[in-house]
Amino acid sequence: MFVLSALATLPAKARAVAVPRYWEDLSVDQAAQVLGCTPGNIKKQSARPLDKLRAGLGAAEPECAPLAQADAGDLEKKAASYG
Repeated sequence: MFVLSALATLPAKARAVAVPRYWEDLSVDQAAQVLGCTPGNIKKQSARPLDKLRAGLGAAEPECAPLAQADAGDLEKKAASYG
């Protein structure tokens, strides 16, 4: 859901390039074919939206931050407690 919210902050034209290129994981050539433009245009038009998404997503605090900092022993104990 968080990624969808970040995508919604992009202007419509930027979303039109970002969604096929990054959400649908199309190559530059594939995205160009889908959108009916040149690969160079896709490269140019996808740079700024990607930077904006990175900035927006990087600014948020991940929900799993405490887990990433947890000691491996703690994780093993928790796993063992589940059976």
